[in-house]
Amino acid sequence: MRTGSSSLVVAAFVGPGTVLTCASAGVDFGYTLGWVLVFATITTFVLQSYTASTGILARRGLGEAIRAELADRRVRRAATGLVVLGLWVGCAAFELGNLIGAASGITALLDLSVDLRWLVALLATCSALILLLDLHLLIRVFSALVVGMSALFLVGLVFAPVDWDAALRGLAVPSVPPGGFLRVLALVGTTVVTYNLFLHPSAAKAYWADWEDRAAAWRGELRGMALFLPVGGLVSFSVLAAGATLSGHSGGVDDVGTLATLLEPVAGSFASVCFGLGLFAAGLTSSLTAPLAAAAGVCEVFGWSSDTTSRAYRAVWGSVLATGCALGLAGWSPLPAIIAAQAANGLLLPFVAAFVLYLTLRQDVVALPLWYHLLGSAVVLLCGGLGLRTLWWVVQQL
Repeated sequence: MRTGSSSLVVAAFVGPGTVLTCASAGVDFGYTLGWVLVFATITTFVLQSYTASTGILARRGLGEAIRAELADRRVRRAATGLVVLGLWVGCAAFELGNLIGAASGITALLDLSVDLRWLVALLATCSALILLLDLHLLIRVFSALVVGMSALFLVGLVFAPVDWDAALRGLAVPSVPPGGFLRVLALVGTTVVTYNLFLHPSAAKAYWADWEDRAAAWRGELRGMALFLPVGGLVSFSVLAAGATLSGHSGGVDDVGTLATLLEPVAGSFASVCFGLGLFAAGLTSSLTAPLAAAAGVCEVFGWSSDTTSRAYRAVWGSVLATGCALGLAGWSPLPAIIAAQAANGLLLPFVAAFVLYLTLRQDVVALPLWYHLLGSAVVLLCGGLGLRTLWWVVQQL
């Protein structure tokens, strides 16, 4: 049975940024915000089901749809510029954080004192070799990595001193502690990833290209999403719960490598090893998806070949990977890059989410009920709020 291409979505949103956001939420607020991850996972499912319909039912990637639907040349050029700037710059910036995050996981795991830049170069080389694979083989690799990463985090959580009664209350009872509203938005924002809106339809279109029954293919993709997306939510919650076991720790969690180090005294060395390996896997998977998303969006919006083996496609993902690696080798701090990426995401997310909803309303292959469109409209409004919140955070950092 085919499970679709949604493992890419999980691989993209469970990265170093998500690990840091969830761990910090656990340290600062305990298990209280667990319900936010349930809400964010459902929101992601709804939004990505619309992107799946774009790729499978309409047989178009998002970049292709932008090029085809915007008839006015000036509007199309402006949209193309926004996509290229926001998507390429955002993915290149995230790539720096992904490579450094994966390298931090290795150093925390092995207690290495080696220069982080050597590990960044090694990880970038490994990522490049994996990205040369055929799309169907790539998706199998991502599925295996997501399953392995999830198992590591969940096994590590079993050995952590989790207060399961409090954890279940946090998952089931929505509440926002004093000072927690911005953290709620951050948890949703780190799960609803803008570049997934470009990556998913492109991958889904290619994955199901040999199926003539598009409605059946879309339902198959939804079944895969129902399998993989909750797994991503569980990983995020396991990180939040691990952070909650460190609640009140004076040092906080300043980077992803700190989490595994701080867990050892309270959860034991085995749990620390599991989380260190999980951090490495999270950084590796995200370092693969960011270049792919940029390649999908940029190639489609310019009308270049979006075949994963084409020169144009490989040139775009290669430039993103090389930029992230070069910034890491130069010793750049990830923070300025993350600020730039979040600014790009804040600009893109509301417009792209609204456009995806518009495309789904236009398709006539599957008759979708009114309640589903209303649900999608609510998600688009949420994305608008997340975009504004992200831009406000960027302004505060400048």
